[in-house]
Parts: sequence; structure tokens; C-alpha cells
Amino acid sequence: MDWATLSAFAIFVAIMTGTPGPGNLTFMAIGASAGYRTAFPVIIAAEIGSLVLNLCVAFGLGQLMARGGPLVTFFKFASMTYMTYLAWRIVQLNIKPKGEVSLPTFWEGLLIHPLSPKTWAMSLVAFTSFFAANGMGLYENAAILTAGFLIGGMISHSMWAMVGVSILKMIGEGTLMRGITIAMAVAMLAATAWSLLL
Repeated sequence: MDWATLSAFAIFVAIMTGTPGPGNLTFMAIGASAGYRTAFPVIIAAEIGSLVLNLCVAFGLGQLMARGGPLVTFFKFASMTYMTYLAWRIVQLNIKPKGEVSLPTFWEGLLIHPLSPKTWAMSLVAFTSFFAANGMGLYENAAILTAGFLIGGMISHSMWAMVGVSILKMIGEGTLMRGITIAMAVAMLAATAWSLLL
């Protein structure tokens, strides 16, 4: 892969991982509700899920998803179901008293990217645009694809979580924070629904 293509891929990753989506909005909400320390293990879990997803795309599962059919229908149902559950978990962090609701777990974070239509879309587009016919071997392409999204995801998820922490410091807990948390959960569901319709 030449430097021009690698640079274009890096820019693509920075834009795609840095824009709002189910993952980033989730980490912003967790950061705002419970701090970065709570968000960090969930971010690590999400990155492991991202690694698995990108390897699946690199080794051919992306072609099956691109064809449509029952597999895609099942994915859309599972995606919307899980994101609705995750949104409710996020809202509960602020509508219930501290200690009455468990914080998002590592295991919940594992499914964020494999069930995120945005993550599937950006991985498929990246592989098709930068790797499908670049003359490199399958393993080299898989390594660059996964490494790029791991680095971009770790940076962007951490930044979004820190934005959430900053919001908490500025406005504290209370009615306004509950409203912001609910708005983030709704935005996450809207982003998921929009991605599924495309």
C-alpha cells in the first residue's frame, strides 16, 4: 500500500470514528454519568468487538452482508434491539438514584460495534475502497484495517467519554443532566435507525 492510499485511509478512519454514532454517544453518556474510569473498560470491550468485526469483514463476511437477505434482516433486528436496550441502560444511569442501577459492563461493551450498523458500514466501505484490489495479501490487509480502526476508535471513544466528563463537571447532576442523557440516548437510537435505513 503506497503512502497516498495509507494517508487517505487514515483520514477516512479519523472522520468515521470521530463522528457521532452509537459507540461514541454511548461513551459520552457513560462519561457524563459515571466518569471516564467507568467508561474505560467498556471502551476496551468495544475495541475488542471492533477487532472481531473488522477481521470478519477482511476475511469475507462483509461480502455476505453486502448481498442482503435473511442474515441482514436478522442483523437489523438484533442491532435495533440491542441499541434500544443500551439506550435504556444509559438513561437509567441518571433517572435512578446512585447505587440502584448497575453501570454498563465490559460484556455489554463487546456487542456495541458488532451490532452497530455504522461500524459495519465504515468497515465495508474502507475495505472496498482501500484494500480490495491493492495487490497486498489478505493478512496484511486485515492487519492494517484492524489496526487503523483500533487506533482511531480508542482515540475517538476516549475523547467522547472525556467530553461527557466535562459536561458533568460543568453542569453537575440534576434535571439538566438527565435531559442531556436522555437526548444522547435518543440520538443514539436515531443514528442507529438512520444507518439501518440506508
